[in-house]
Amino acid sequence: MQYPKRVTGGCNCGGVRYQLTFAPDHDWEHGGHTCQCTQCRKQSGALMLNFHTINLSELIWLSKTTYAEYNSSPPSRFFRVFCNTCGSTIGWLDRGEYREMEIAVGTIDEDFLVGERDAEDRPVGGFGEALVNVQGEHYYLRNEVKGVTDVSQGTWFWKLGRASKGAESERQLD
Repeated sequence: MQYPKRVTGGCNCGGVRYQLTFAPDHDWEHGGHTCQCTQCRKQSGALMLNFHTINLSELIWLSKTTYAEYNSSPPSRFFRVFCNTCGSTIGWLDRGEYREMEIAVGTIDEDFLVGERDAEDRPVGGFGEALVNVQGEHYYLRNEVKGVTDVSQGTWFWKLGRASKGAESERQLD
């Protein structure tokens, strides 16, 4: 699998733009994951939201014209980042000790996700597989929709995530 060195992305209206430059030691194995928590569902309108974890040192804001944050669970250290004009979810910002951001993969520019297109308009290349990692981790298993969101492979967590970040239990799917 090929991994990008740099990607760009942003909201639907262009008011929020970013560039990610991945560190040589970027954690590709655990970077891509999904979340089924109620907040992610409500903010996205989807049953699962795909994220990619980055260190804040890998992020450069190219435009924050319409950038907004919302702390949905005070006094939580997590802030939802979005565009206050078009409403696009950009991700979740961790203002705590981890200094990370969960970038909503759908905001990464299509050139990087699917690559170029062939003569029949089918995607050719791209880094979507590396950025999403369907074999990766899936958070908030307790909210799974039977027969719909419980069929992916990877490591599933009942609530938050890896044991180092407070996982309560997990299951491995083949």
